[in-house]
Amino acid sequence: MEHIRVTSKGSVGKSILLVLILGAVFFAAVKLINLDMQKFYERLENVPVVLSRMMAVDFSIVPDALLNIVTSLALALLTLVVAVFLAMFLSFLAASNIAPNRYLAIFIKGFFAIIRSVPSLVWGLMVIASLGFGNVSGFVAILISAVGYLTKTFTGSIEETGGEIIEAMKATGASWFKIIYHGLIPLCITAFVAWITVCFETNVSESIGLGIIGVGGIGLLLTQAINTYNYAQTTTIVIMICLLMVVLELVMTKMKNKIKFGNS
Repeated sequence: MEHIRVTSKGSVGKSILLVLILGAVFFAAVKLINLDMQKFYERLENVPVVLSRMMAVDFSIVPDALLNIVTSLALALLTLVVAVFLAMFLSFLAASNIAPNRYLAIFIKGFFAIIRSVPSLVWGLMVIASLGFGNVSGFVAILISAVGYLTKTFTGSIEETGGEIIEAMKATGASWFKIIYHGLIPLCITAFVAWITVCFETNVSESIGLGIIGVGGIGLLLTQAINTYNYAQTTTIVIMICLLMVVLELVMTKMKNKIKFGNS
């Protein structure tokens, strides 16, 4: 009986080599970060004690936490609105199929690739060093990350869906502005809204995370509770943050489904 090969020649050897390389990289990483497993096991006995202390809630912090949640949401929403306008303008300049200047498009893509490579926490530290602590620094830090994210996603949506309509409108002699306003925006608006909802959730998460460096909102309140080892308040704030993110996820999903249904 003729033997039928189901895998390409040498694929088994390549797979074994890949596994060996990945294993070597894993152990090299373990060695590099110097994982002390003995200390880890020794400190495991502290876990039940900490968990028992966190099995309590402090309802007195709820009003203050709600006010700070509103602050975080306002910061995330304000940042989102500004970021959307900036990103829409930049994305039409950066999209290769509609960009008025090829070199400008390359520059914008490269610039925001660098922006996205730096975490928002780092941007926050840099901004705070210049502007000081407070919501203004948080606004600028989140805005930088949001514009970078939205510019990338908007540009990708324009390049993926705008080819045919651009050629058709160019054939009719439409100007660059008319192609964008009458052709691309109606075509890409559904994708834009989907990316905007994701960005809003990210902005909320970042506004909470930036509390560790002094930005106002629920993140700052959580950081203060952790620093003072107030376990009951920490648990209460964490529960409220979890509920906030669940509600946001449900609302954003419902919005995206309505938009998708309305355009189907």
